[in-house]
Amino acid sequence: MISFEACLVAAHFYPLARVRVLRFAPIDPERETFPLHQAGAYALVTFPGHSARPYSVANVADGHILEFHIRLGQSGISQYVEHELKIGDIVSITGFGGGCLFQPDCNKPILLIGGGTGLAPLLAIGEAALAENPSRSVTLYLGGRHKDDFYLNGFLWDMQYRFSAFTFYPVISHPDAAQSNEEGYLYGLVGEIAFTQQNSHPSRLAAFTEGRIYASGPVEMLRQVHELALSNGFDPDHIHSDLTSFPSTYSAEQEHSP
Repeated sequence: MISFEACLVAAHFYPLARVRVLRFAPIDPERETFPLHQAGAYALVTFPGHSARPYSVANVADGHILEFHIRLGQSGISQYVEHELKIGDIVSITGFGGGCLFQPDCNKPILLIGGGTGLAPLLAIGEAALAENPSRSVTLYLGGRHKDDFYLNGFLWDMQYRFSAFTFYPVISHPDAAQSNEEGYLYGLVGEIAFTQQNSHPSRLAAFTEGRIYASGPVEMLRQVHELALSNGFDPDHIHSDLTSFPSTYSAEQEHSP
């Protein structure tokens, strides 16, 4: 893997979801560009004073920006990102790798299934797929425990408006949430909801099972998605995730459950 340094140029905090979106640029943007990555890839990010951790890249490669979505918690890195990291700080990045990698030049329908900040690589994959072929069917199911866990719904609904081939379904898993009947939300486990809903449309079932699945999120969710995909007749080579691709000493952003 190639290593390089990057400078934090933008950071946005979503307080309800406890997520901070970080954008890095080359230290000398007039002379340097980042190595290009495949949509869906992760990189190892080393914040000052902390060990390297893998985070999926949330944007399509352009050589100028790398975006990461970090859920804030009680860990040392989370506390650093929330309270100490500031614009202009330098981090070390080693990239790129992963198993949730967009397969270009494949026009099969795409099913994206994510949980929490597992949205990050799926966002890059969806944008890459629609840029390559705006008429290709891309469906995103994104899970969270509560409505507050969804931090980019506005962007995703706007994306659905801009691309007629893109469909977004937010899925809430906490049983109490169903009682509130939030408009636009589905209720249940995101993997089960995705397959149940797709199987309920016989007219598109064949195209669905011949498509590709990209999944990102908690390990438990990924295992369930793999099992559901295989039981629904998906080709194992068409199921893409980081279930087994992260180094054994890391858990990436799969620290939470939708």
